[in-house]
Amino acid sequence: MEDKPEAAVPRHEGFQITKISENKYIFGATIAIVLLLAILFVPQINDFWNTYFVDPIMADSKGEAGAKYNIYNTIVYGLIFFLLFLLVNEILESWSIEIDERFVIFAVPLVVLGGVSRVLEDADVFEPPIQYLFISPLIYGIITLYALAVIGLGKWLSESGLPSLTKGQGLVALAIGGYGLWWYFVPGDWIQLSSWSLIVLATCALTAEYYRGQPLRDPVMFFGIVTALLLVLTFLTLAQAPMKNPEMLGNTLLLSSLLTFAVWFFSGVLFDVRLNTLYLILYFSHFFDGTATFLGIEEYGYTEKHVLPTGFINYFGTAAIMLPLKFLVVTGVILAIESEESKEQQQQMVNLLLLFLLTLGLAPGTRDVLRIMFGT
Repeated sequence: MEDKPEAAVPRHEGFQITKISENKYIFGATIAIVLLLAILFVPQINDFWNTYFVDPIMADSKGEAGAKYNIYNTIVYGLIFFLLFLLVNEILESWSIEIDERFVIFAVPLVVLGGVSRVLEDADVFEPPIQYLFISPLIYGIITLYALAVIGLGKWLSESGLPSLTKGQGLVALAIGGYGLWWYFVPGDWIQLSSWSLIVLATCALTAEYYRGQPLRDPVMFFGIVTALLLVLTFLTLAQAPMKNPEMLGNTLLLSSLLTFAVWFFSGVLFDVRLNTLYLILYFSHFFDGTATFLGIEEYGYTEKHVLPTGFINYFGTAAIMLPLKFLVVTGVILAIESEESKEQQQQMVNLLLLFLLTLGLAPGTRDVLRIMFGT
């Protein structure tokens, strides 16, 4: 009697996938180490690094004229931004965090927080070396690390067996105690500890009234509420400075809202296309940024420091070109997403991409508007 041939079994398929993933990080770490050694020990590369990467950041921290982007750091920052996008997507997937429309909306305070924090640096609220961490593009990394830390904490709380009351008391103590850390990095008697405590307790009371213990079981909601609370703290800090051009916010909101409404209206009337909420938020974010750039240059005498916008503004002779340019870019992105056949299977990555693109509009737009408002 002959033995039956054994069925073909895939050879360590799971191991191979894990190995590929590990090799990806090993390869990236190796490249980073080689570049670091080259910067440290090769004089020509060190000079290049200082000229095109370090010097612009240092100039930006001092408000000097050399604080402009160049073609080299623009390309590198774009590559880092792309790698950061992939890393965040992988981490959130490993935590089983669904990146849907709700997640993006809860993340909007985070985007605004980045812009407000950047203005605090412009106003010299922070001191070196902390100051350098709040300069673009480093601030994007700081904000991303903060977001992952808060979502990670929310994930742990949702899985922890501790009583809800214990969790809540610990978070209140952490929020109030965090005032001391904030005061350490942001010196100045801008708000009494008792006032901040009342804000924290009022937030907790409203959350408990309307959501009960849901934020302790929902990492995304927890992330949104904590970030909104921190955003209040940064706004209170900034609000201590006198406003020089308060009309800037209203004018920017009005024009960007009108442009977004026009896109929504005409896309439905002329092309019978119903734009979803995330697409409309994306349009608004970039119209907000484009309007801030247009008004800042044409009305308040500010200058553009990014490479591509500067080229377009110089070529057309007006910063108004930023508005149709923003429309074309956002529309192109949406058309590319909608034409992708596997969009439904990759919805998580698509929504994260929309969040990153939203950040590239709303964060610098917020910074520009607030800078002009407060004259920093």
